[in-house]
Amino acid sequence: MGGHFRLWHPKWWSRYLWGGIASINLFGFVADMQYGINRSKNPEIMWPWWHEIMRKKEEGVIPKDMPGYMLCKFRNEPEERWTAENEEKFGEFMGVLDEE
Repeated sequence: MGGHFRLWHPKWWSRYLWGGIASINLFGFVADMQYGINRSKNPEIMWPWWHEIMRKKEEGVIPKDMPGYMLCKFRNEPEERWTAENEEKFGEFMGVLDEE
């Protein structure tokens, strides 16, 4: 009398799928805590090359309106065209990062 055995009950989606996702997320969090992984983002540590460019722009070594991709060693074709068009404006600042 009463119930019968069903392999998939009506709420299997919410219980098992979302429960599985939550378990994976919880396992990752516990692993991070166990091994002491610091998940905070500190921009002063993670982007030193960008801060170097910004300091040089603040000091006036690089013009403030000079695009960052002009300082890269590799440039694609549109960037090469832009560089060729603006060579006289920014040409003297092209190797600023290589001087050190």
